[in-house]
Amino acid sequence: MYLGPSVLKDIIDNAELYPISGLFNFSSFFDEIDQYYHRTLGYEFGVSTGWRALDNLYNVVPGELTIVTGVPNSGKSEWIDALLCNLNEGVGWKFALCSMENKVRDHARKLLEKSIKKPFFGVGYGSNVERMSVEELEKGKKWLSDTFQLIRCENDSLPSIQWVLELARAAVLRHGVQGLVIDPYNELDHQRPVSQTETEYVSQMLTKIKRFAQHHSCHVWFVAHPRQLHHWIGAPPNLYDISGSAHFINKCDNGIVIHRNRDPEAGPVDLVQVCVRKVRNKVVGNIGDAFLSYDRYMT
Repeated sequence: MYLGPSVLKDIIDNAELYPISGLFNFSSFFDEIDQYYHRTLGYEFGVSTGWRALDNLYNVVPGELTIVTGVPNSGKSEWIDALLCNLNEGVGWKFALCSMENKVRDHARKLLEKSIKKPFFGVGYGSNVERMSVEELEKGKKWLSDTFQLIRCENDSLPSIQWVLELARAAVLRHGVQGLVIDPYNELDHQRPVSQTETEYVSQMLTKIKRFAQHHSCHVWFVAHPRQLHHWIGAPPNLYDISGSAHFINKCDNGIVIHRNRDPEAGPVDLVQVCVRKVRNKVVGNIGDAFLSYDRYMT
């Protein structure tokens, strides 16, 4: 009324569109894209695992899902424990552990041995290597308390993935954890509606895990055993051998197979073969194999 029809027309022509929930334009993310380009976000190329042999193959990015598999007794859990120790030493990450096959005291021993680099006991597997001292144990106990949160189901029922993720979310918000380990898949409660197939269930479960990882910038390592391998001749399994569904390889960001030679005539038995079989983000890794030496007394 006061400025005239031309001003009203300009206001209408240049009006900002009413925002629609869930619909975005790239311009809303230009600041984040610029930070990504200038590498000011912090982990654009991921975090090193601490093993130079793996640096060109696999790096840890917040918000991604890594599936880890391998035949029984190949060292999957031991490798993940060593990786967590390296990440804590390198960049100070904290972790939530849902490790259902380990007693707390046994898991503590394994982590302390990897951190202190001395055996927990002085007999048996420790051979003649010097055992960690009481002072080192006390220091290690404080490190355990500061670095790890435990997700454990204390009753007889199996935990569901939703229950695990709710506690993991609390660990992120309350304790600032940057990594979650779920070990293994077959120890979770997998009840599903009669009308839902196992493939549909696995797809839905992995989607929940990926959304948790992305929303909380928390890297998730999910251990899944391969199905029973008939006529197995000792070669590393592949990700399609995981019991349950091909969605394990389809939906993960990274897929790793941990393998160990058991035949002395075929090669050294103290080498762990880390087979990187899938890397979705080409910026942080490549498909390939790396070999790590396993020290029984200190790792």
